[in-house]
Amino acid sequence: MTSAQIGEPPTASKLDLIRRFLRAAGIQQQIDTGNFLDRFAFPGSPLVASAAFDGCTFREAGKRAFGALREAYAKHRNFWQDEYESHVNWEFTEAELEEIVAFLERPAGQHYLEGRWRMDAYIGTNTEDLIEDIICEAKAALVGDPEGKSFR
Repeated sequence: MTSAQIGEPPTASKLDLIRRFLRAAGIQQQIDTGNFLDRFAFPGSPLVASAAFDGCTFREAGKRAFGALREAYAKHRNFWQDEYESHVNWEFTEAELEEIVAFLERPAGQHYLEGRWRMDAYIGTNTEDLIEDIICEAKAALVGDPEGKSFR
């Protein structure tokens, strides 16, 4: 199925559905907190390195990095809100949103979202070695080392 590609602004009822969709899907929480940027304040990141001054502890550097990141994000939060609302409006018809929101707001829909997250996390962990093998095999094919001896 392709996107609806709706260019007109949403009606009031569609905007309500868009906002319910964002809440039910967990996207609104990410927009509100900016936690999708957290990886830029994890230990080892340049932001933490910049926050580590005045002989502060590792923990203090982390707090400073996350605090600065949250403060910087707050000024731009509405941009993300507008982008998501606009894209959901463009992507889905009002009738589609009615069906999607009805599902996501039910316990089965919430279970789906939680189960999907866990499934992706577990499969990602369980396939780390296989991914490394695939990358080594691809590198070997590129350099003419069919047994991949130079990459292990």
